[in-house]
Amino acid sequence: MNDNTQNKLDQATSARLGKLASKPVDTSHLAEHLQTLMRDVVQQDEPQTLRIPTWMRWRPMSAAAMILITVMLGLLVMQNTTQPVIAAPAGLAQIYHEVSGDMAEQMKVTSVEQANAMLAAQAKGAMPVPDLPGQMQSCCLHEHKGVTLTCVSLQRNGHLITVALADGKKLHCPEGETVIRVGREFCTHTVDKVNMVMAHKGDRWLCVMGSADMEELLAVAQGIAM
Repeated sequence: MNDNTQNKLDQATSARLGKLASKPVDTSHLAEHLQTLMRDVVQQDEPQTLRIPTWMRWRPMSAAAMILITVMLGLLVMQNTTQPVIAAPAGLAQIYHEVSGDMAEQMKVTSVEQANAMLAAQAKGAMPVPDLPGQMQSCCLHEHKGVTLTCVSLQRNGHLITVALADGKKLHCPEGETVIRVGREFCTHTVDKVNMVMAHKGDRWLCVMGSADMEELLAVAQGIAM
């Protein structure tokens, strides 16, 4: 190719490029398209840790509400974990005098079955009466330090004896003189001329009391299954 031909080709190319440069170019749609693409990319790459599930969205609780809930839970726990109380010999002696002095006000019974049927009708949750070594006279319910006692009056060898039974998880024996008989442990007390023999095992508390001597009361206590 000679120089004259090359010059003509360069001139034609320059003229064509000049015409293209003189034409206006609309870039508005291009900018909008680029913004759409950028939004799509950002949404796809959003960290999972920033996406909070609906079930995890909760309102902050006020300090007063948290304190109230804590106090209510504490009271509920205290009610369900009530500590047992210790039997008071003086209070038990008073119950003995009331039981032995008000026989007419008590339920007359002659058998364990009859006693349990009458007690169940009188109060729900009363401790049942076990087999007792003596002639049953009557039965009744008493309250001692907030605990319900099942009380039974017995005649044995000319003595009127009261047997008191209670839930061993609610009532425990006080400290006293300890006596061991046939592998069983008893504690003894004497208040206001009333002798008492007490025992506690598992969910049962027992007190045998009366004006009879300790040996007689121990014999009755040994004959009651715990």
